[in-house]
Amino acid sequence: MSLHTNAATTLENLKKYLNISQNDTSKDDLFELLIESITNAAEEYLGRYIVARQISQEPYDCTNSKSKYLQLKQYPVTTLTTIVEDGETLDIAALKIDNSNGIIKRNIFWKGAVLVTYTAGLAADTASVPKNIQLAIWQWISYLVNTKESQGIDSETLGDYSINYLEQNKIPDTVISLLEGYKRIDL
Repeated sequence: MSLHTNAATTLENLKKYLNISQNDTSKDDLFELLIESITNAAEEYLGRYIVARQISQEPYDCTNSKSKYLQLKQYPVTTLTTIVEDGETLDIAALKIDNSNGIIKRNIFWKGAVLVTYTAGLAADTASVPKNIQLAIWQWISYLVNTKESQGIDSETLGDYSINYLEQNKIPDTVISLLEGYKRIDL
């Protein structure tokens, strides 16, 4: 198995974080699956792509729009390729584009069906993913691997000692604090 190009970290860096020898390949398939799955889960939480990719003909219904602004679903935008409004390709040079927030401004209201093709994401590639996001991915995977042993047991008590295990579908608080600053913000 090899990592998908949209992975937010590398197997090598995850193994360094988990203090696992690069020569120990016994769990590499599991770790690669976890990297891909947790990257997808982090993107779902953030509402945006971590590693940039092309979005082709993203649709917007501007039929009743009274706005000169259009906010793309993904940002920052690295490349704006085409905008088609009601079947007509617009001149991108005539538009004002705020790449970091994915906002396209024009002098007249948007109208009808708008299709936008562009490339967007927080990082150009896996190597340039912000360190906080990589750390969040590592911590989330570590959390999953280390709580696997509980196998569905919510908590145990022995005398005065009590321990709580995995809470279903819970993102660890430390992971949330690392990701929070990257969440999608809408107009």
